[in-house]
Amino acid sequence: MVAASKKIVTPLASLLAVTSAAVAAYAFGLPPFERRGDIGASDVCASLGSSPRVVPALRGSLPSEPEYHFDDRLSGRDITSQSSDYTADCLIWGEENLLLSARTEMMLTSTGASTQADPSEVRSWATAAVDVPESRLASFDAGTEGVTAARKAAILVPCASPGNIPGGTYSLSVVVDLRGHGEDPSENGSRQNLIDLAVSAARFSHAKAKCDLPSGLPGGDDRRGPATS
Repeated sequence: MVAASKKIVTPLASLLAVTSAAVAAYAFGLPPFERRGDIGASDVCASLGSSPRVVPALRGSLPSEPEYHFDDRLSGRDITSQSSDYTADCLIWGEENLLLSARTEMMLTSTGASTQADPSEVRSWATAAVDVPESRLASFDAGTEGVTAARKAAILVPCASPGNIPGGTYSLSVVVDLRGHGEDPSENGSRQNLIDLAVSAARFSHAKAKCDLPSGLPGGDDRRGPATS
């Protein structure tokens, strides 16, 4: 009976040891139980905007990493300087890899006196922004045009009316790119998160660049007409 008792107790002790090790690994964030880093509003790039949807969108779209690093870069001047060199970049890194980028830049979308972007320019921009053929684009209502495909979302936003910057009418091109590999956002539901990030980033830059054309962004209060002298 004593020998039989030992046979029962020994496997039980081993099971308890394995369980304790697993609990300890989870508590200290050791593989395969690495803790996901937290993302708070104070961590986020200013150029992603202040929408309350930004943090949930980042949490819902970024892959799990022990910590996240945000690199915010603003350069160039607003339209009152008659310059088209405005850019804004938010780069989000994990421990080693770039996870997501959001880039905004000024571009000429119409020459002459019209404030409407040239349709051919819009089509060319759309396919280049998300890097897929036109047949694979999905549109959403934002700015002059909002498009999404695979792991990207992009918005073309009216910005400077003729006379502000030499050449004609200028728009802001905003592209949010979920880098790396993994599930297609259309399948895991995070494509809307990328759209939310693009809209918020577009709203920030539309204000920062002092655009005088209405943005056409959803839910905004910046729908003012061209500045008058």
